[in-house]
Amino acid sequence: MKRVNPQWSSPLAVALILTGALNLMVAFAAPAEPSPNAGIGPHTGPFSIHDLDRNGVLSREEYHQFLTALEQRRKAADGPGKSYPPPLRFEEIDRNADGYLSEDEMISALNRRLERHKRYRNRSGRW
Repeated sequence: MKRVNPQWSSPLAVALILTGALNLMVAFAAPAEPSPNAGIGPHTGPFSIHDLDRNGVLSREEYHQFLTALEQRRKAADGPGKSYPPPLRFEEIDRNADGYLSEDEMISALNRRLERHKRYRNRSGRW
């Protein structure tokens, strides 16, 4: 059985205890930072900014207003020379054809467009 040298165990134990105590002091002294997603629940996220009637989905009219505002922001920021892909059609996003766009439908449609774009770029050797 290996015998522990008492000279080394005391300073090591003290160092470990001090490190642990310091970590606890830092943990309790620092105020908890709010999560970037704190307060985001139903009807409070970025999608809901455009949900004017706060029913959790975008109607055709709300989507049209969103596209109009997006176009205005793009023109103001980039000027007339910048081109963007055409916006997704309402019918392209509304997979269940209920006449409303949910946040999940919007995310799914944008992911499908991104995958098509990746396949196109990969096929043309631009990766």
